[in-house]
Amino acid sequence: MINNKSSHPQSLLEKPILRRFAFLLIIVSIGLSSCSEEQGLEQSQVPEDQTQPPDPDVYLAGTTVDGIHSKATYWVNGNAVTLTDGSNAAEAVSIVVSPEGVFVAGYENNGSYPVAKYWKNGIAVPLTDGTAPAMANAITLSGNDVYVAGYESNSTRIIAKYWKNGKAVSLTDGTNDAHAYAIVAAGNDVYVAGDEYNGLHYIAKYWKNGESILLTDGSKDAHAYSLVVTETDVYVAGSEKSGINGNIVADYWKNGTVVHLTDGSNNARSNDITVSGTDVFVAGAELKDGNFFVAKYWKNGEVIDITDNSNYSMANAIVVQDHDIYVAGKELQGSPVALYWKNGSETHIEDPSHSGGWTNSVFVSENYSQDQQKIRTTSSLNETGAILAGLRSSSQLFTFHSKHVKNTSKRNSTTKTKTYTSPRTRSSGMSLNISRNTSSRPSRK
Repeated sequence: MINNKSSHPQSLLEKPILRRFAFLLIIVSIGLSSCSEEQGLEQSQVPEDQTQPPDPDVYLAGTTVDGIHSKATYWVNGNAVTLTDGSNAAEAVSIVVSPEGVFVAGYENNGSYPVAKYWKNGIAVPLTDGTAPAMANAITLSGNDVYVAGYESNSTRIIAKYWKNGKAVSLTDGTNDAHAYAIVAAGNDVYVAGDEYNGLHYIAKYWKNGESILLTDGSKDAHAYSLVVTETDVYVAGSEKSGINGNIVADYWKNGTVVHLTDGSNNARSNDITVSGTDVFVAGAELKDGNFFVAKYWKNGEVIDITDNSNYSMANAIVVQDHDIYVAGKELQGSPVALYWKNGSETHIEDPSHSGGWTNSVFVSENYSQDQQKIRTTSSLNETGAILAGLRSSSQLFTFHSKHVKNTSKRNSTTKTKTYTSPRTRSSGMSLNISRNTSSRPSRK
């Protein structure tokens, strides 16, 4: 009993204490729960600077058809900007973007001849005087310098050349016709891809600092249209006539060694090349059933169709960025349709003429607010909008393609190699070959 009595008063004393303790526990738990909820809310509200960057800006250069004459046109995210008024035929062939603005290379006819020129933020900069036919096929930037590749007639022959800040540099002496289609400014070196006639056939080649480097032996026609330069390798895309049946074979060369993308059973062409990490992408087309070309690209030699092959189409330029694949080109859907493909999905763009058009070049630029605009061009190499250290745009890493990249958490980090790529270029389809009407570069149109 004593034990019972002595224990009984103790239990009575413990109850108020326990009740107080329980009450305190409830208060603490409520407080902790409230803090947890607030912390959860704070965690769910991701700071603005940690959000996913917006979709990149997509720039395209090409042509819209308006009445009698075509207009040189470029697009920003599908919105058209016309560079010419349509009074004379004109075409935009290559585009590159830098902090200074939008640079577009192409030509405009003066009523007698095409005049090679480029436009900076819509203002035309003529490269030739209009007394002879000339063409600007590719544009790239290096520091404060503007490089444009093309060709000009001397009234008897076509001379391959490039212009640095408007000053012409001839790559050939005018003995034979020659063309320049792509250009890369890599550090102190200037690379230009093109072709030169040997009296019988065109030879695919490129020039490094003016020195000619042959890609083919001249026994059959061949052309070089696009160029990528990495720290160790030079890639050139083009076409070569087959010795078996005379069909055109889509090719690219790596350090002078040819890689055939097609077997020659059908005519084919490779118009553009880019390198992304260890992967090589080539854009072009192949003839279907001997009837019409269909657009496609090759990744490491494996062919990938872009369309359903029911209409004529042509892939003129390719950019790979953050694992997304952008292809500029053309498709006939009754009339030519201005468009591009992203990861195989067709995207139509504005056609102010409502009469059709096509795209020749693509440049992809990350879209950021001004305080985030840190251009991913290597300042140490003074490559504005051309050196894509870690990113691809028609090509990247030391690549100049028609594109320009800014710092982003999405950047492609698959490689540390630097790559220079020529901005995507396409033949205008206007031949400047005065002495011959054969063996000239086939039009991509």
